Amino acid sequence: MTDKKIPFVGLHAHSVAGSIFDAIGYPNEHMDFCYENGGKALALTDHGNMNGFSHQFLHWQKMKSEGKEFKPIFGVEAYFLPSIDEWHDDYNRIKEDAKLAKSLAKQGDTSGATVEDEDASKKAIKSVINRRRHLVLLAQNQTGLNNLFKLISESYREENFYRYPRVDYKLLAKYSEGVIASSACLGGPYAGNYWANRDEGPEAVREAMRETSRRFVEVFGDRWYGELQWNNIPEQHELNQHIIEVCKEFNITLISTADSHYPNNEAWKDRELYKRLGWLGKGTPAWAEDNTELPAGVEEIGYELYPKNGNQMWDSYKYYSKTCGATYSDQLVMDSITETHNIAFNRIEDFVPDTTVKLPDFVVPAGFTDAEALVNYALEGLRQRTLHKNKEYTNRLQMELDVIEDRGFSKYFLTMKAIADKANEVQLTGPGRGSAAGSLVAYVLGITQIDPIKYGLLFERFLRKDATDYPDIDYDVAEPMELKEMLMEDWGKNSVVPISNWNTLQLKS
Repeated sequence: MTDKKIPFVGLHAHSVAGSIFDAIGYPNEHMDFCYENGGKALALTDHGNMNGFSHQFLHWQKMKSEGKEFKPIFGVEAYFLPSIDEWHDDYNRIKEDAKLAKSLAKQGDTSGATVEDEDASKKAIKSVINRRRHLVLLAQNQTGLNNLFKLISESYREENFYRYPRVDYKLLAKYSEGVIASSACLGGPYAGNYWANRDEGPEAVREAMRETSRRFVEVFGDRWYGELQWNNIPEQHELNQHIIEVCKEFNITLISTADSHYPNNEAWKDRELYKRLGWLGKGTPAWAEDNTELPAGVEEIGYELYPKNGNQMWDSYKYYSKTCGATYSDQLVMDSITETHNIAFNRIEDFVPDTTVKLPDFVVPAGFTDAEALVNYALEGLRQRTLHKNKEYTNRLQMELDVIEDRGFSKYFLTMKAIADKANEVQLTGPGRGSAAGSLVAYVLGITQIDPIKYGLLFERFLRKDATDYPDIDYDVAEPMELKEMLMEDWGKNSVVPISNWNTLQLKS
């Protein structure tokens, strides 16, 4: 071990918030351990999603309030294919086989949350329809973060999804601005070249990797990195050597990553147990068929997957390269470790993610401000109910409208009115549930069907001038998916998205 403190930032990490049955520990646990272990930054790159983003962002704010200097890096380990169009052709051709089509129908195209079998992906994937490769993507700035959100949203669309959400070169080129990418693990695109061509010899592997390098450099330029990892897997060291040689040819910078999957160095057994529990009822994955017992120690597994510091990365390199009999340039490896710190603090900007609520402009009639439009709709609704001459109702309406405008929520009510108008055209809707039933504005707009004054319901329980939270209107409809499809048709697919319900793993679970 070297005596000096080696600069390093983990740019590849997984948490239980997004890497189901593959990682444990919420982002806050990973961030806290990284900070206590001498780290100043950490990326979160869960499998195919950014479900841990809010955990990561909120905990970073908490760390700041405690005076802890720490930089969160927002990312994802996406599922990649060179061409989704070509994959579709293969997918449709294979599904024409009657026997296989019956099997696919039984298995189902989706099963809720995506569950990654990392061990299965870190080899040649024989099934065409399950084909995918891992790709680490990191946001450099707000533009990059927006592009990651767009990539993930598009990857989950029906045409890109079969068990796994997918992106390809075309999608990456569309949303590459502000995004840094690296070649990931034994399941990455370079690894795919390795697994597919290893039987034909080293030159066949490298020629395939050259084509992959050309394509990714074309998309990302110098924001494309070759990723090295350090473990006791012989194939990893073969892959490392190929990556080093090809990246040298293309002047591609190398990085080393810990690819962490648990929040501290003592949690390896918890992760092994969690992986096994997660697959109960889903069938036995290949890695567990002859491996039902928990490993006796982390040495038996052959890798350590926690948020390491630079010196621990160096120790892993020295130990595992020696164990596997692999030879590297110490300086090259040292540069790949320290390059992560350069990326984190010189290439990735210090920015606070924009968390403001985005509401559609098209719900505001032309020629009006959102506040003016809301007043007009509310007064018209009051007239339709013949309440416009009742002082109690007009005073209450004026008070509510003042609060709504003062809080900046006029467009929110216009949006809810547009949704309610569409729903009321075609299906039964609920009369009003929760504190929103106390709003006269919601009642006269047709969002709720209960007169709050008649029944003595308080607007203040729903929205107060001195509160800081966003209003929450619980809106019940008979056919929510039908309404979603109608809104998507009217407003566009990029304007409507269903919200999933995310359950956390608790003791009873």
